[in-house]
Amino acid sequence: MNDQPPLGRPFLTVWVGQTLSLVGSSVSGIGVAVWVYLETGSAAWLGMLAAMASLPVLVAGPFLPVVDRVSRRRMMIVADAVASLGTVVALVLAISGRLEVWHVAVAAFIGGFGSAFQFPAFQAAVPLLVDRDALGRANGLNQLGPAAGVVVGPVIATPLVAWWGITAVLLVDVATFLVAIACTAAVRFGDGAAVARSDSVDDDGSWRSVVAWLRVDGRPLVVLLIVMAITNFFLAFFNVSIISLATILGGAARAGLVLGAGGVAMLAGTIVLGAVGISRRRVRTFAIALVACGVGCVVAASRPEFWVLVGGVVIALGMVPAVSAAVATIYHDWVPAQMQGRVFGLRAAIGRGLEPLGAVTAGVVIATVAEPAMDDGALGARTAGRLIGTGTERGAAVVLAVVGLALIVLGVWVARSWINRVLDANPADTEREQTMTTV
Repeated sequence: MNDQPPLGRPFLTVWVGQTLSLVGSSVSGIGVAVWVYLETGSAAWLGMLAAMASLPVLVAGPFLPVVDRVSRRRMMIVADAVASLGTVVALVLAISGRLEVWHVAVAAFIGGFGSAFQFPAFQAAVPLLVDRDALGRANGLNQLGPAAGVVVGPVIATPLVAWWGITAVLLVDVATFLVAIACTAAVRFGDGAAVARSDSVDDDGSWRSVVAWLRVDGRPLVVLLIVMAITNFFLAFFNVSIISLATILGGAARAGLVLGAGGVAMLAGTIVLGAVGISRRRVRTFAIALVACGVGCVVAASRPEFWVLVGGVVIALGMVPAVSAAVATIYHDWVPAQMQGRVFGLRAAIGRGLEPLGAVTAGVVIATVAEPAMDDGALGARTAGRLIGTGTERGAAVVLAVVGLALIVLGVWVARSWINRVLDANPADTEREQTMTTV
């Protein structure tokens, strides 16, 4: 029998709205990127669009303490409204026939700015919406939006732009934003220190208090934050390598199948987590999932065969929801509730801040180091080439193999490190108090 506590209507209502909004944003993001490329024919504009969407998470940093000073519910509604503002303006301009490329770049910045506040507010609200024992399942289900976006986004966005232009994808984004706002507004959920730790925390609502807490009680979480930053950096290499290998081995016709299969694996992993949750040994779960992700990378790089690549990507991406959900649950377990907005914002800033750096570095490493090294007759071809094949086209494969080995080493280190012993001593056993008020 399943004795796990139910997730409950409040969480599921908010979760449905947030998941649909993430899928809508994925459809819009891909559709806008396609439109921009068709309009300009320039990859430079695509890079500018990506930068404008990711920059706000860094710019918003000094203002994130407001997330912990305003009710989670109100913050989510306002942040979603701000995030949708740029899309609404772009939609009006598109309908009137006056939309230009720089308009969508500004809209991407506004959307990213709103999301920089909405994400930590929602993450900090999860413990207010579910029982403590259901946190792992809730955090697992929260991975469904990004996973569904990987699968559904390209399938919906490209035909919409081809048939009805950019207006259609902007309409989808605005509609899903409105659903998210309505779902959040319809729920009354706890506010304040709902999962507050029994030990007193000196918090004046500033970044200074967060830094002081992280330097003492939160030291294991700082280490975990560094591990996640390194992981995100490596996953940026993974993304670039996979796209390169998929194009080489599958051609234009089958390249999208690789990421599509990976997206389905992410969906499956999310559904499993939503059903069974995260083990109380959160760090061990994280470490095992990270090692399995690394194994998937090694498998994908092992042979110059399309279906081997697909199998490896399925293994690697199927583990990503467990990695993300385990880390989120650890932070919910250990970070004082009144600080969670700022801490989750810090996680997002560091994680997203390293993504573009990793992507740029990966491209340079593959083109200037790995491909020449794997050319027939080169040193790499005479060593690694014996295992994974030779030729410049295997440059991305050797980078992917190195990423896989690095993730395996990182996961093993986490499993054997002191943070495993500290963080897997579940703070529920320290009698954390729970205080609930309603808004």
